[in-house]
Amino acid sequence: MARATKRQRRRQQRGRKPGATYHHGDLRRALLDATLELVAQRGPEGFTLRAAAKLAGVSDAAPYHHFADKDALLAAVAEEGFNKLYDELDRAGRAHPESPRERARALGVAYVLFAAKNPSHFRVMMTRPLKEHAHNLKLARAAATAFQYVRDALLGALSAEEAARLPTEQLIFGSWGLVHGLSYLAIDGQLGRIAKDRVRLEELVRGVMKLFSRD
Repeated sequence: MARATKRQRRRQQRGRKPGATYHHGDLRRALLDATLELVAQRGPEGFTLRAAAKLAGVSDAAPYHHFADKDALLAAVAEEGFNKLYDELDRAGRAHPESPRERARALGVAYVLFAAKNPSHFRVMMTRPLKEHAHNLKLARAAATAFQYVRDALLGALSAEEAARLPTEQLIFGSWGLVHGLSYLAIDGQLGRIAKDRVRLEELVRGVMKLFSRD
């Protein structure tokens, strides 16, 4: 029997064969996970499909079973991220059905906590302008659903007098800018240990929002 090649021995050590991940239906997940790891190491633009394939333990050609190119892979990561974000927002919102204003604040906290827990997803989601999402229908829908949820909650927290007096764009983008900035402070390491402590991070976000609160 011919001696196994170095490549064959490496595959045996990893417990997988060429194409096995794909045939078992796990290739897409493996590539998404590999991309998230590479984004954490190199940023959203600092990797290639080949690098993702290598980290996933598949051939260079394997990613093309699911993704046309690197942008398609990043779009899939972003879509997954927006779906996860929506789930977190919805969970936070449903915990405060009695108070529209407290519900809106809870969404702000959930936004920052999501970013701190999922920094690679968050970076990919927010790297490109929203208008570019239109090139991918599933991504566009996921992003629009999440943002519309937040918009509706913010507007729903206004009294009739406030709704007539406050500029909608200033309210929406001001609120988003506040939690978005805190999110990047958290994932870029500017908040130190606070970003790793869910309780302390939530207290910080609530405290900052209170500083700019209307009540």
